[in-house]
Amino acid sequence: MNIKKPKALVIGGCGGLGTEVCRTLGRKGFDIAFTYHSCQKKADDLVSEFKDQRITATAFHMDLDDLEEVKLTIRQAHRTLETLDALVISSGLATGRNAVEQVPQYLTITVRDFDRLMNINVRGVFFACQKAARIMTEAGAGRIVIVGSIDGVKSVPAPVDYACSKGALWGMTQALSKELGDSNILVNMVAPGILEGGVAKLLSEDLMGEYLKHSSLRRTGKFSEVANVIAFLAGPWNTYVTGQAVILDGGL
Repeated sequence: MNIKKPKALVIGGCGGLGTEVCRTLGRKGFDIAFTYHSCQKKADDLVSEFKDQRITATAFHMDLDDLEEVKLTIRQAHRTLETLDALVISSGLATGRNAVEQVPQYLTITVRDFDRLMNINVRGVFFACQKAARIMTEAGAGRIVIVGSIDGVKSVPAPVDYACSKGALWGMTQALSKELGDSNILVNMVAPGILEGGVAKLLSEDLMGEYLKHSSLRRTGKFSEVANVIAFLAGPWNTYVTGQAVILDGGL
C-alpha cells in the first residue's frame, strides 16, 4: 500500500455514513474518490468542501444495480487515483420497495422487492469487490471494508429480505478474506446497529424503545463512531485484522 498518501474509493459517499467515512478518511490523509447515485448536488458540495480543506476528492455517478457501470466506475476511479489502496462499500437499500414509510413485513415482500434488494445489496457488492480485488492483487496489497448490519450477524427484529442480504455480506467477507489473504488484501465488515439519521426513521416507536432498552449504552450510534472504525480497517495501519465483523451496536 502507498503509506505516504493512501487512496480510497468509497461507494455510497453521499449517504449519511458514507459522507462521514469520506470526511474521516480525508482527515487521515487519504486521497478520495467516491460514488453517488441520485444526489449530484450533494456530491458537488462535498467535493467543494474537501477542496477548501485541501483534500483531493473526485465524485463519480454509479448505480450498484448496473454491473457494467460498476466496473467502469471502479476503473475510472483507479485511473484518477493512480492506485487503489482501499475500497469501502457503504451503499445499499433498506428495502426493495421504491417508497416506504415503515419496514415491510415478511408476508408482504414480493419477488420484485426481494430481487431488487439482493441485486444491489449483494450482487453489486460482490462484483465491485471483484473488480477492486483484481486491481489490488496486481498491486500486491489492499483493504476492503463492507458496511453490513447487525441484522446479518445477530438475531434481531429486521425485515427478512434485508437480513438475508446482510447475512450474505458476512459470508462474502469471510470467504474473501481467505481467498485474498495471500495477496495481502485484508477484508472486513462493520456491522452497525441503529444510527442517528439512518434507518431509525423507518422504525416504529415500539421497536426503537426495545432497541434502546437492550442497548448497554441506552442510545443509538453516530455516523462518526462507525466511520472511525472503518478508517482504521481501511488504512495502512491495519496490518493484521481480516475476516472480521466488527459489531457497533452499543452493546445489545
